[in-house]
Amino acid sequence: RDVIDRRNYHLDKKMVIAVKAMTLIKEREAIFLDISTTNIELAKLLAKSKMQLTVVSNMIDILQILAANPSITAIGTGGTMYRSVNGFMGAAAIEVIKQYSFDRAFLGSCGVDMTDFAVTTSGVEDGLTKKAAVQSSRHKYVVMEREKFYFNESYKYTHFDDISGIITDEFPDDTIVNILRNTGVKLL
Repeated sequence: RDVIDRRNYHLDKKMVIAVKAMTLIKEREAIFLDISTTNIELAKLLAKSKMQLTVVSNMIDILQILAANPSITAIGTGGTMYRSVNGFMGAAAIEVIKQYSFDRAFLGSCGVDMTDFAVTTSGVEDGLTKKAAVQSSRHKYVVMEREKFYFNESYKYTHFDDISGIITDEFPDDTIVNILRNTGVKLL
């Protein structure tokens, strides 16, 4: 579904995830906020903070929110604009992302492939853009609601061994928790 449709869907769960993500961010870090309705909530928390940060994002909503805080240097990737997600994806956005060295990246997901230990999204352009952020970041966190552990999408943009952790509103069942633990994924 389009971002407009998902913005207020499970808002309480997205807030729980955003609060957890906020605790990981430290003063003067460079972070990347991917196209994600959960990251919109994280951006709102950052905009209210006193932290000095550099935040790069490919989502217009996030950039508009962060622009309200003079302590945050908000940088947009530019690139091909996709109206359905209100953000930029593709080659031009990827080239900008590759130029940065992020302390942390917070990445959205449409689900996980538990048989292939991969994080998925719905399309190749979004997937390749997310992959560039993973490659440019020291600590990479997937932000997703619990329900997304039980389905996946068509494009695998990263595997469990390439991420630092998954931040979720509540833990999935024990079988999934054990798989994540065995693959080295920290569940937050």
